[in-house]
Amino acid sequence: MNQTTRVDRRHPACFILLLDQSYSMSAPMLGAVGRSKAEALADTTNRLLMQLVQRCVVDDKGPRHYFDIALIGYSDRVRPLLKNGDGFANPMVSAPQLADSFLRIHEEPDGQSWPVWLEPVADGQTMMCAALDLAHDFAAGWVAAHQDSPAPVVINITDGEATDGTLDDVAGRVDRLVALRTIEGPLSMFNVAVAARAAEPVLFPSDPAGLPDRYTAGLFHTSSVLTSRMLEYARTDAERHGQPRPGEGARGFVCNAAAVVKALNVGTL
Repeated sequence: MNQTTRVDRRHPACFILLLDQSYSMSAPMLGAVGRSKAEALADTTNRLLMQLVQRCVVDDKGPRHYFDIALIGYSDRVRPLLKNGDGFANPMVSAPQLADSFLRIHEEPDGQSWPVWLEPVADGQTMMCAALDLAHDFAAGWVAAHQDSPAPVVINITDGEATDGTLDDVAGRVDRLVALRTIEGPLSMFNVAVAARAAEPVLFPSDPAGLPDRYTAGLFHTSSVLTSRMLEYARTDAERHGQPRPGEGARGFVCNAAAVVKALNVGTL
């Protein structure tokens, strides 16, 4: 999301999350003992959605319409996963609609709790190309109606290669996505690779050196260069945690389990 326009009810921001729900997501999540990738990512996504709602609350009247949010799941089929306040599946929901449409409240033994919009699913193939096509449809409609808003952000979370196309097919679809723009600039594309075999998380690299395979490198190449605001936040966070600072040309790409939350935080600034 670009930084010059102030997000408000006249100029909402748009976030589209693509979530791999294929069978391979049933495998254990590195760094999350006792949980599958699907379970860990459902928890992470639910917490992110809660944070987005909370960021829209400025008084006691509930969340304001500062964000429009879409969540697309893909496996053997591709579908929107969020519902509006009436319980019907909806391509994109506002923050107030999201606040009214959670499925249940999850409670941890330590007393923490959060709303659940997404349950873990892990079955079937990886129709990433079809998911990117649907994201394009959602984003194109939104951009046409919100030219004065910040450009949308799309975050793709996956653990493998597409089964409905080649690396070039994926890249072509991302090219169509990032060609969409508002007056603030082009759409930003983030990729989160959770199938990493790397020993350490890779956070916002400037080149693909050291990535474990060509599919992970392909995700890097289809990730947008961070905006100046995103880069500043990523560098501040890295310094706070004693990690290497992302360099110039850093991309919206992270690799390995521990990096998922960082990608979501930077992408939804």
